[in-house]
Amino acid sequence: MKIGLVLGLFVIFGRPAGAQETGPPEIKRYDAQHPPRFEEFPATETWNPPSKPLKLASPSERLFKTRLTEASKEKPNFAGHYRLTDWGCGSNCSASALIDLNTGEVFPPPLARPHKTGWDRWISCVSSFEGTGTEIRLDSRLTIIRCGMNYSEELQKNLPDTYYFVWESNRFRQLLKIPGLPPPAKRRGEGRQRD
Repeated sequence: MKIGLVLGLFVIFGRPAGAQETGPPEIKRYDAQHPPRFEEFPATETWNPPSKPLKLASPSERLFKTRLTEASKEKPNFAGHYRLTDWGCGSNCSASALIDLNTGEVFPPPLARPHKTGWDRWISCVSSFEGTGTEIRLDSRLTIIRCGMNYSEELQKNLPDTYYFVWESNRFRQLLKIPGLPPPAKRRGEGRQRD
């Protein structure tokens, strides 16, 4: 009888005082003024040396066996126990791979086409010009990539697009893309209010 009364009151009046409502976690929204920060995505695991042997399962992975093997012998530089390594693939192109030093698994970079084969699987930036590159930290799962050809005549330099990715569940998830140049209408002064 007492249990029924308590349940009835709970249904009528809601949750007990001090109880917090549970629900889906709030998804943080990012923008150019408030981009993701390394501190918001701490590494959750550490490296357990020595590194495990590489698992080069596909022809695309074996294509860069020497480069990947050399990189797997280096210390981690990303998210606790990963090694992000890069190499050139032409005058304005860069390629890279992510190696899990604890398991030996190899993953494609954020901007690559993961379901492609050969070079396409590993190309990290097809427009590697001035101002492009990748920022990572050993203690964070956040990756910041600057890539693209957006030449500003006004500034006389390239303004690459900036991408923010977080590494989770063995894949990169894009959090934000900030274009290097504003849309053409904004560059020409269109769409502005005039006095």
